[in-house]
Amino acid sequence: MQIEWMKQRGTPAVHYRKRLQKVLERAQELAGLGTESGVLHIVLTAPATMIRLNESYLNHQGITDVLTFDLRDELLDPDECAAEIYVSPDYAAKACSQFGNSLSRELVLYMVHGMLHLAGEDDLDETSRKSMRAAETRVLNALEQHFSLEGFFL
Repeated sequence: MQIEWMKQRGTPAVHYRKRLQKVLERAQELAGLGTESGVLHIVLTAPATMIRLNESYLNHQGITDVLTFDLRDELLDPDECAAEIYVSPDYAAKACSQFGNSLSRELVLYMVHGMLHLAGEDDLDETSRKSMRAAETRVLNALEQHFSLEGFFL
């Protein structure tokens, strides 16, 4: 999938855009999505939008870290949106100190998490959660062999 990312007003500035694009493209390959057609939209979203999406589509209350929408079944044209991943910098800012990550690494983790959902990973029960965490670790470790995951979001 071709990756296009965007940010809503009120989300952190994005630095090193070309490097971030390369990181995301490599993450996509590592997640097993490298040959998919269509466009993958990755959206840095404001808290109010994330809350609305979480409530509207998952019937969950409040903010969450990442939401993934797989639209591949609806894909008619290879240039159309095949999937959307919404990530919450606000959620990440609170979580990164809890888990010892920088904001940049935490947000890249959320993007990888969304890609892994598109590749078939899930985290609805303990067994699938362990598999998802192992896949996240595998992808992040492979990315860090070639890229710094720091400095994208400050």
